[in-house]
Amino acid sequence: MPDPPVPTLSDSRRLAQVIGILGRHGLNGLSASLGIGRSRGDVAPPRPDAVVSALREIGPVAVKFGQVLAMRSDMLPLEWTTALATLQDRVPAVPFAEVQHSLEAALSAPVSDYFEYFDETPLAAGSIAQVHAAVRRDGAPVIIKIRRPGIEEIVDADLRLLRRLARLAQRVNPAIARQRPDELLRFFAESLDREMDLSAEGNASDEIGAFLAGLGVETARFDWEATGRSINIQERVDGLPATELEQLRAAGIDMAQVARTYAQAVLQMIVINGRFHADPHPGNILIKTDGTVIFIDFGAVGTLLPHRRDELVDLSLAIAGEDTATLARILLRWAGDPPVDREALARALAGLIDRFKASVLDQIDLGEVFSDVFRLLREFELSLPPDLALMLRTLLTAEGFVRRIDPRFDIGAELAPIARQLLRERVGFGELRDKARRTAALLGRAVLNAPELVSELEKIVRSGRLPISLDRRDLQFLASGSRQRPLAGHHVISAALVIAAAILLDGQPTLAGACAFAAATIIAVEWFRRK
Repeated sequence: MPDPPVPTLSDSRRLAQVIGILGRHGLNGLSASLGIGRSRGDVAPPRPDAVVSALREIGPVAVKFGQVLAMRSDMLPLEWTTALATLQDRVPAVPFAEVQHSLEAALSAPVSDYFEYFDETPLAAGSIAQVHAAVRRDGAPVIIKIRRPGIEEIVDADLRLLRRLARLAQRVNPAIARQRPDELLRFFAESLDREMDLSAEGNASDEIGAFLAGLGVETARFDWEATGRSINIQERVDGLPATELEQLRAAGIDMAQVARTYAQAVLQMIVINGRFHADPHPGNILIKTDGTVIFIDFGAVGTLLPHRRDELVDLSLAIAGEDTATLARILLRWAGDPPVDREALARALAGLIDRFKASVLDQIDLGEVFSDVFRLLREFELSLPPDLALMLRTLLTAEGFVRRIDPRFDIGAELAPIARQLLRERVGFGELRDKARRTAALLGRAVLNAPELVSELEKIVRSGRLPISLDRRDLQFLASGSRQRPLAGHHVISAALVIAAAILLDGQPTLAGACAFAAATIIAVEWFRRK
């Protein structure tokens, strides 16, 4: 993330306002830890409720950032995530006269020309947009989201301030620096930008809805003639809110089937589709009288890229194989490879695996597993990448909802066949073909670089010296690893082949080339196996 611009006077005034708000809520110590204020003497640690009140007063960007932090159980303990989860994006509505111009500009027509009926009293109002009900001229009932006037300038100004605070905080507070605030803020800014673009919700609803249709799940349709960055118009779906469980049961709806359909939709969106509704709480779910599940409000969307899915498969295989070294390596890579006690981490992971290895997948309580994993991550000050944190939070939201619907429902049992499908894909022909293509490309580059490789080997032979470069963390890893397992055979073989190539270079250049090529092949195969 580039350095923030030099703050203007308005930015400086906003910073002064934030410092004043924190002070009013007794958070001078927090200001000092962020590098923007001074504390006088010893101060008590900040209270979660005081921070929540301050965020509400600071405004919409602070509230939304607090909502993001509420999903970070890997960074914050339960008392903090619970308090931050109370932050609701609900604000007083803007009078319709103030948003009418934006609406009519998007429609290129007066409201009365486009709608047979328009309710000027909002159904709901958030910090970014408010929602109105209407009936189009063709008789279709619709929902209109209209962005609040001036919100773009407010969001831009507060994002600049937030970036500045993050840079200051990580300079003065090593604990904050270890949490990689730049990465978190980049993810937050991208998410906020998508929410500011009201057409993005329609795009996500259409794209993910096409996948969900194959599972018998519906999404709302959008009016693309009028939908744009500042407004969107979508059909008003006829369904019962999933929050009204008693009403749903009274309607004779098979709630066990609803739970199964919902769970499969969430899991397959994440694991198979890779793009998913990131806020599938009951308020965003409607149920038709025939039991059809409908997902609405795609304002929050997550993405699980293919390489992340591969990492999750590797993680699952490491857990199943009780391979704590691989498990630790994956977690450390996710956390940015910070300096930690790898032996202690491996022991903690082994203890975690021991707790669950006697259980089969469909008997594991995901909430309990995640709680233990998050506690371990906090203990070793390891934070997850924001995309993975969002995915895990989505899974926990889904599990909490299906358990409310049917306390006996086990979302782990729904995950088992999807996990088996992933493993089949991992060893399937297509995956092997792709890896073979990448291996061939790597070996091709090795052949193209062969003259340079031979030249380096010749220098080694003539000088009788073998230059070696080791990173301090590699030495620590080797020291810890040697006490846990013998040196892997492929490392020994590839090293021996390189040395043999150097020795044979003068007398047997063909044989030396064969040894070098064999070493490159072993290294490449092992590299792709680990990838």
